[in-house]
Amino acid sequence: MGVGGGRVPKARRMSAPERESPTGPDIEVRKSDGEREPYSRRKLRNSLRRAGASRAIADEVVADLEPQLKDGVTTARLHRIARKALRQRSRRTAITYSLKRALLDLGPSGFPFEQFCGRLFEAMGYRVAYNQFLEGRCVRHEIDIVAERDGERLFAECKFHNRASYRNDVKLPMYLHARSLDLRASEEGAHDAFWVLSNTTFSEDALAYGDCEGLILAAHNTDHYPLTRGLINEHGLHPVTCLGSLKVAQKRSLIEAGAVLCRDLLDQPGYLDPLRLDEKQRLRVRRECRDILQRGKARKETA
Repeated sequence: MGVGGGRVPKARRMSAPERESPTGPDIEVRKSDGEREPYSRRKLRNSLRRAGASRAIADEVVADLEPQLKDGVTTARLHRIARKALRQRSRRTAITYSLKRALLDLGPSGFPFEQFCGRLFEAMGYRVAYNQFLEGRCVRHEIDIVAERDGERLFAECKFHNRASYRNDVKLPMYLHARSLDLRASEEGAHDAFWVLSNTTFSEDALAYGDCEGLILAAHNTDHYPLTRGLINEHGLHPVTCLGSLKVAQKRSLIEAGAVLCRDLLDQPGYLDPLRLDEKQRLRVRRECRDILQRGKARKETA
């Protein structure tokens, strides 16, 4: 029975032709913004493979998942089912698959996401400074990240949202382009590139405007997301919100103390002291951190 006594609809059983179809069952998936798109077996399988699942495991997960789907299934439910099936076969791969959710869990404030983005730029060899005030031609601006490398200077604004369905519209890049122009007109505000990073997505108009005006937009639906995922895997930049061995409150405590990444717990084990974990729990957390980093590195090497 469902909420309020209603009967929960059963998942539609697939016919033999649907099971054999290369595209999967003929149903639609409802995305977080309410839009619907045809279910794609290939898209699901590719997302599992990108997370590090072997071809055989990806096929098993798809086979387990598809009989549970019905028309109009949400992407959130689809991914929950996939994570559960994946976790039964490879806990480490399931964690990597949950990266999008882990970035969302860095909230509710935007500061941890800024720190996470800064670590990405450091991984690319930049020196990073946070929350810098710089004079433009007309007004003074606060910039989330100023990154410098070999004479190159870039600015970055980090836009964090607590809802996965939030889509940054065209007003954001238009506003930031105006700021970029004002900064470039002054000596102090000179820069070579302006990045806009988000933990959600950009609208089509926002992407078109950013491309037209030379802004670099990075989010889950941009060409720069594979770069972000690659950096995370190569340099072990997985957020602590990936960890399944800690409770939500414990992960929040770590973030507030400055431990944003799993590798921070390996580099500085003292971050775990305020959590009052026994030795067995500490070992379990650190082992999971090592597993996540090793899984990501292995995925990068075989990509």
